[in-house]
Amino acid sequence: MIDEISGGLTVLTILMGIAVVVHWRKAAVEAVKQKEPLESYQWLIIGVVIAFIGQGLDNLYWLLTWTSNYFSSDGVFTKWLFDHGTLANIPFRQTCGIVAAYCHIHAAVMMEKAKNSKFKLFMMGSCLAGVLFSLGMVFFKY
Repeated sequence: MIDEISGGLTVLTILMGIAVVVHWRKAAVEAVKQKEPLESYQWLIIGVVIAFIGQGLDNLYWLLTWTSNYFSSDGVFTKWLFDHGTLANIPFRQTCGIVAAYCHIHAAVMMEKAKNSKFKLFMMGSCLAGVLFSLGMVFFKY
């Protein structure tokens, strides 16, 4: 029963995300095309659109994967989807999530009139943490 509920909620999540993207798409495209520096609210809108595009595609991939598993858990297609799930996560979940978070943080920094040095330091530290984690995985496995 949990699989059926999760599948239905995932469809709802995807459709609600599409509604968000449709609603904010025009403002996001206009912001990206403009020549002047972006206002904080424009950074926020761009971040929202990127986040919901990414989460929608991520949810679609995993809906397909879990639905395939539901109907044919030992199928070749199901195995392929699970084997390549981390590859699908890179563009949809991680890349869109990182870019969207950058847009949101940049908007917040602009609104708070905070020093950009703290923002840049946090971003560099975050990148370093990600690289160190990846290197740690390789180091501890081999």
